[in-house]
Amino acid sequence: MKNPLLDPNARLVIAHRGNRVGAPENTVESLRQAVAQGADAIEFDVRATKDGTPVVIHDATMDRTTNVTGTVAELTFDQVRAADASARSPHATGAPMTVPALSEVLERFRDTPMVIEVKEAGAVDSTERMIRRFGVESRVVIGSTSVEVIERFYRSGLATCASMLDAILLIPFALAGLTPPKPRYDLLSVTPTFHGIPIPVRRLTAAGRRMGMPTQVWTVNDPVTAKAYWAAGVAGIVTDDPAALVRARSR
Repeated sequence: MKNPLLDPNARLVIAHRGNRVGAPENTVESLRQAVAQGADAIEFDVRATKDGTPVVIHDATMDRTTNVTGTVAELTFDQVRAADASARSPHATGAPMTVPALSEVLERFRDTPMVIEVKEAGAVDSTERMIRRFGVESRVVIGSTSVEVIERFYRSGLATCASMLDAILLIPFALAGLTPPKPRYDLLSVTPTFHGIPIPVRRLTAAGRRMGMPTQVWTVNDPVTAKAYWAAGVAGIVTDDPAALVRARSR
């Protein structure tokens, strides 16, 4: 089965940590809402607990999103699971929500394409095992801001996003209108600005298309901007507001 996330001609709406504008991020409810709103794929983050369980949470610590303090890597799964993942969210409903185990998300959304950002080296092996255990290899793309993490996934046989370093190395080819050498990765995932520096998204997209490779852009919440990127050949928009972009795409 061809991975739907690797189609350069797609115009995907990819829900960033789920429906982040309407639900606590990286919760099952947030991901569920995004799928119900018509998102083509979900994006979420993975870290590992002290006892090696991969869980869906963005930050290294629990402090910003939950009612528990401490580092995910220094807490057991039971301790992480006891936290309320909605405690700090403006979209909390009053009913506590758990930090999901990766296994829970893969089982619940196994038919939905998934962009998985692995945040740390300690979560690499367990994440790969879970992906293979649930048989979702053909619906997953792995990304990471950690070069160490993505280098390990380059060798895994799973579909991967370019590392930050590899994306930067692509820029001279993009600006010159040249076709880059065959890459080790399967997808470009870029942001319009990086630490205040503008990124040539459209030229990178064109370079990717010359290689037959899709480009995803993150994080875009403005429908007009999203439509302009799709028109330029971008294959996927990662957004906090999937419903708005689904509506924009249909117009």
